[in-house]
Amino acid sequence: MNPLRFETFAALRHRNFRLFYAGQSVSLLGSWMQSVALSWLVLVLTDSSFYLGLVGALQALPILLFSFWGGIVADHRSKYHILFLTQGSMMVLAAVLGLLVAWQALPIWALCALVFLAGTAMAFDIPARQAFIVDLVGKPDLPNAIALNSTLFNGTRVLGPALAGLLIAAVGMANCFFLNAVSFLAVLLALAGMELPAATPQPRPGFRQALRELADFLHQRRELRLILFLMTAVSMLGHSYFVLLPMLARDVLKAGPQGFGLLMAMNGVGAFAGGLALARRVRHRPPMPSLMGGLALFLTGLLALSLITTYWLALAAIFFMGFGMVTQLSTSNSLLQLNVPDSLRGRIMSLFSLIIIGSIPLGSLLYGTVAHYLGPGRAMTLGSLAAGMVTILILVRHPRLMQLEFAELPARPAAAPPPGFPGTRR
Repeated sequence: MNPLRFETFAALRHRNFRLFYAGQSVSLLGSWMQSVALSWLVLVLTDSSFYLGLVGALQALPILLFSFWGGIVADHRSKYHILFLTQGSMMVLAAVLGLLVAWQALPIWALCALVFLAGTAMAFDIPARQAFIVDLVGKPDLPNAIALNSTLFNGTRVLGPALAGLLIAAVGMANCFFLNAVSFLAVLLALAGMELPAATPQPRPGFRQALRELADFLHQRRELRLILFLMTAVSMLGHSYFVLLPMLARDVLKAGPQGFGLLMAMNGVGAFAGGLALARRVRHRPPMPSLMGGLALFLTGLLALSLITTYWLALAAIFFMGFGMVTQLSTSNSLLQLNVPDSLRGRIMSLFSLIIIGSIPLGSLLYGTVAHYLGPGRAMTLGSLAAGMVTILILVRHPRLMQLEFAELPARPAAAPPPGFPGTRR
């Protein structure tokens, strides 16, 4: 059997990654279910758009405040043990939330506190989890593993909210939180089943020294600074379109709640397809054409969505937006991880997460302000054009950026099919 048939799933030939991937598939499904249930719970408790926004802000605020600390810890402590602590903490918080909802003893201040604590756990979990992947698959299969992770994230993004809606109606909100708590066991059991060499803790520098070490490295690598700047601009000017999607669906596309939900799902389907396509080709093609191609596809789709008034055409546009968005984010993630020393990987991932997550609230404010005066369609038009102009300007001034490669990526043997795949012999 031709082993190249399994190139898309090459990272799954590593036992530790298969365990991690299986655990994440269950846990992410639970997390998306809780995300929907949490929004609905806030609406039931307060009937207030202010509290909906506040709870959303409290989820992201700890990531903005603490994620760089999380990167420092990930660079100098066992990422394996960090993940045990963060995943276990989020499991406990989800269970507490479910109990308080079941007992009808959840004041809004307690909900806000629990959300903030969960966000704090995520601030340490994200850089450790991102930097942990290379320990599971090695550098040769890292780009493939990151693409597969993106596929998993977006696949559960489609299924999780749909399941949450059914469960809220059938068994109540509390059970969504309980199920999410149980889902963390899948990750904890996967971690417990891994066979990893013992990590050697490194002396942890102070915040200023850790920041200076990262700044000194980036000062020497202009192409990585450009990638980070480009991702900041695109996140702020492009990815923030999402905040206007409900208004666009209702006022321009004349779609109700079901139509809006299908738009969101189609974006997830496009991202799922983009992740699979990237996993298949990322090893054999230069990374920068993939990154720029994904970016061009996303911005073209955003421009088309801003001008379209037909619902079915909008579904096609948002599908390609999802496809392009996951391609550029996964490729830039791989480029950063494979162009930094191991001692800085956690910090560069915390900075990447900070840029992607932190830029969107600022971009949302900008989009909302422009849409207030010009409408959602024109705001998206201006956003896509502005992001495109920044991209073109960077490429015109720094044409050598297109030559950036996955650094120090050794050759690996052709990917053999993982155990248990159809058509394999044991």
